[in-house]
Amino acid sequence: MPMLPLILSVALGLIVGSLLNQLGNDLPARRGLTRPHCPYCGRERPWWQWVATLAFVVQRRRCQSCGAPFPWRFPLVEIGLAVTYGYLWITIWPTSKFKFALYLVYIAIFALVLITDLERRLILNVVTYPAIILAILVSPFTPDMTPRYALLGGVVGFLFFWLVAWVGNNVFGHGALGAGDVKLAAFIGLIVGYPLIIEAIILTIIIGALVSFFLLITRIRRMRDPIPYGPFLVAGAVITLLWGYPIAEWFLYT
Repeated sequence: MPMLPLILSVALGLIVGSLLNQLGNDLPARRGLTRPHCPYCGRERPWWQWVATLAFVVQRRRCQSCGAPFPWRFPLVEIGLAVTYGYLWITIWPTSKFKFALYLVYIAIFALVLITDLERRLILNVVTYPAIILAILVSPFTPDMTPRYALLGGVVGFLFFWLVAWVGNNVFGHGALGAGDVKLAAFIGLIVGYPLIIEAIILTIIIGALVSFFLLITRIRRMRDPIPYGPFLVAGAVITLLWGYPIAEWFLYT
């Protein structure tokens, strides 16, 4: 296996992770992209420390100016993207360069959704609307799926979670499931297509139920505490994107 392309993919993941970390701070604040800086005193990091993982190693997780610790989210996002991009190069690049490039973008979108939803319970229109438009535009060129099934998947994802949001908000009160989750579900349906959107929905429900049950029994969350649903949607989507057909075949034929 050629190591240089793999190393470049991992390095790209670190760089994209750094960009997403900054977008995760700037977009919810309704400001343009800024240079990486300390979230407490505002001091800009030197250009060679724009990748937070390097700043963690060199500065021992503390700002040189005010001494405040950097959030663990910064290196976790970068390392997570680096590992994922490396995995995508190993598994997808040999079969489809276009699909590889597309999945890099999709994973970056999901990572940004995770940052904003976990930290602020926000799934931003500035993220989901361009993502939906991109998914529609590339659907004629997506391997293993026709535009018809992509659009059908988007409709199924949107309608299912719109119905869940409507029922939840009427039964449990406003905010049980937000409009951002519904739009994210539409995007997921567009990229996994029909019938895999059904698998993505089932996985989302199972993962959400298991995680929520764990949070309740460990008393990390109480019954009335809000739990962001975006991460469960992302988990179901990523699993379906990467291993959807093998999972479906295993379920149907075992």
